[in-house]
Amino acid sequence: MNKNITLFNDIQILPRGVYLQIGFILKTLDPTIIRSNEPEEVLTYKYQELGNRFIIPWRKFKGKLRRLVMEQQRNFGISTQCALKDNLCMKCPACFLFGGTGETSKAGVSYNLLSRVLGETLISTTEVKDIFTYTANAVDEKDYTTGQALITTVAVPAEIEFLGIITLKDPTKDLAAILIDNLNRVKRIGASTREWGRCEVNILGYILSDREDVAVYELIEKTIKEKNKESEIRTLFKNIESLRLPLKDIKNCYKNINSQIEKILKEIKNEHT
Repeated sequence: MNKNITLFNDIQILPRGVYLQIGFILKTLDPTIIRSNEPEEVLTYKYQELGNRFIIPWRKFKGKLRRLVMEQQRNFGISTQCALKDNLCMKCPACFLFGGTGETSKAGVSYNLLSRVLGETLISTTEVKDIFTYTANAVDEKDYTTGQALITTVAVPAEIEFLGIITLKDPTKDLAAILIDNLNRVKRIGASTREWGRCEVNILGYILSDREDVAVYELIEKTIKEKNKESEIRTLFKNIESLRLPLKDIKNCYKNINSQIEKILKEIKNEHT
């Protein structure tokens, strides 16, 4: 890890080879429905080295995080009509962070945006022991009989912890602040979040480097092979506060990034005219 690497002051189109990795623990406070398509399933994966673990695919977590960023920027009056999945504006902070395809969006622009937010599968810190099961019944209003069961829900039990790592390419203080603020805003995850999926996120810290230095799989494998306590993972990360991010002025972070994007897009347009 290069100790001379710092956050950038501005955003650019071409990559500059700096990676900000943010480690965090997501803890379920309620049974949490993590599934693919079938209603009576819960996502687990049997690793050769790690054993059978609950998992949260990155795409599911990324979608949640992106929606939080988009709703926050709408509240600040920025790209209020930008929405997943076919109505991306391709010119706002959310699109710049998470990417998009110009030709398939309603914006109809001739360029694509690669995601600057990289992720990986969240893996439970402990092996699977029990799975939460709940059977719902409909109650008749007249005779109060339940009749036939409607559906059986299977879920990740409460109090399961997942280790996650999010990587931000070519980070600026504004981009990092937006990402970390919304990571802390993740309070529900999974399907049927109107009644399930309450969770809390605890940020472990960060690693700033010219490469992706750590991975979720590697860290969990390390705790098994070296018999380290899970709490020792935290020592690999630096305290977020040392980055001195403008977390108390998130609105201004959005405005700064938005104005920089406008400038970049104007330059690109001038180059092609």
